[in-house]
Amino acid sequence: MRKFEEIVDVVLAQIKDGTLKPGDRLRPHRQIAYEFNCSIGTASRAYAELERRGITYGKVGQGTYVYGTDRDEEQIGKGFFFPRESWIDADSSLIDLSKNSYFNGNTDGRLREVFQKLSHHNESGRYLDYFDSRGRINDREIAANWLRYQLDVVDSSNIIVIPGVQSGLYLAMATLASPGDIVATEEFGYPGIRAVCRELDLRIAAISMDEHGLLPEAFEQLCQRGNVKILVTIPTNHNPTGTTQPTARRMQILKIAQKHHVHIVEDAVYAPLQPHRVPSYCQLAPDDTLYLTGLSKAFSPGLRVGYMVAPTPLIPRLASKMTAVNWMTSPVSLDMANYFLISGLVDKQVSELIAACRHRETLARQILGKWLADQSTNLDAPLAHFWLRVPDEIEVSDFVQEARAANIVVVGSEAFAMSKSVENRHVRICVMAEPDEQRLQKALTRLAEILTSYEKGGSSSYRTGSFDAERVTILP
Repeated sequence: MRKFEEIVDVVLAQIKDGTLKPGDRLRPHRQIAYEFNCSIGTASRAYAELERRGITYGKVGQGTYVYGTDRDEEQIGKGFFFPRESWIDADSSLIDLSKNSYFNGNTDGRLREVFQKLSHHNESGRYLDYFDSRGRINDREIAANWLRYQLDVVDSSNIIVIPGVQSGLYLAMATLASPGDIVATEEFGYPGIRAVCRELDLRIAAISMDEHGLLPEAFEQLCQRGNVKILVTIPTNHNPTGTTQPTARRMQILKIAQKHHVHIVEDAVYAPLQPHRVPSYCQLAPDDTLYLTGLSKAFSPGLRVGYMVAPTPLIPRLASKMTAVNWMTSPVSLDMANYFLISGLVDKQVSELIAACRHRETLARQILGKWLADQSTNLDAPLAHFWLRVPDEIEVSDFVQEARAANIVVVGSEAFAMSKSVENRHVRICVMAEPDEQRLQKALTRLAEILTSYEKGGSSSYRTGSFDAERVTILP
């Protein structure tokens, strides 16, 4: 038996007899190497084998732990992004206002259409080989044509096709930063940014915000203090606050980034759904910006196709990293995406979603307007999610639980906080995931009842039975 296998067997035996329990930390590599009279490399190989089998898991800078606690379940899969109270699985009685997906009743039919097209018209052997990790030439040319609606001018040689924007975030951050480097981002933001930093051992620096997005003076102070390598930002329809940075604010941020040699990674996944567009960082400074967008909002989260537009000097490094991490984006998914883009179905779906989103935004503002942040910078672009201020009379966690007891799922601001020091007084309300608009209306009205009851110092309406789902008229 090889030495690393001996170590594995000893750990497994200790878990079996209860010496090691779920959540226990294993001894450091150096100590194991001393006890078993082997190299640190052999100890590391043993721990890697235990992790490969799913017996243990490692935390960067913290050690290796025995897997199996409830907290472990919450730290993987969907729990990596959202707290347990937002998990709904197949419970149809719950109205989900926690997920930022865009329901369209025509999506299933359009997916069936493309499945049939691909099954009948693809030549033999099309999916039996590897290709350039950047995407095939045709994929990038089709992408460039679609992206011109967002960026005006795009050269296909500056595009890397990626399996979704989340994958693009990982690819960009892994290429531009090294362990220990600082990544700047908004004080509240997409949890996927935090997840990438955790995996790559990058340090997050949260930048204060106002109604126009991240504050330039706070960004300047951060750059002066530390070795900031990347600014990761969602300047258009920011997740979770809904803010869109005006052009003047973007120019201020851009000048600071250029002064301190900071690359900007622009998450523009919501940009295709904005009919009135503010110039992107990529348009303002293409040599300093990596632009990420995709089809998860514009069409379906299941269509894992996205696009990265990057400066020419970075393309070789990004392509090499793409090969190492993903090799390539699935050609089956790419052919589906290409069909949707060429046929105009993406544009048609986007138009339908914008109309539905504008209608639902008006409904949400009718019912919850007094608690919603004023998003005056969105230039008539419809919002699918809102940043709702919870009254001081109730803790955010209590409000989330009150909503859940009323069969409504929302997520508190703690899930989006990029620093433990920021004040958490909000919840994000998403209005496009629920297929039934009447159910959405009832959920929004019920939330308004709960909020009102706490402002008045009384008990929440869902418990007292005073809730009246019919008092708000559905908009035409």
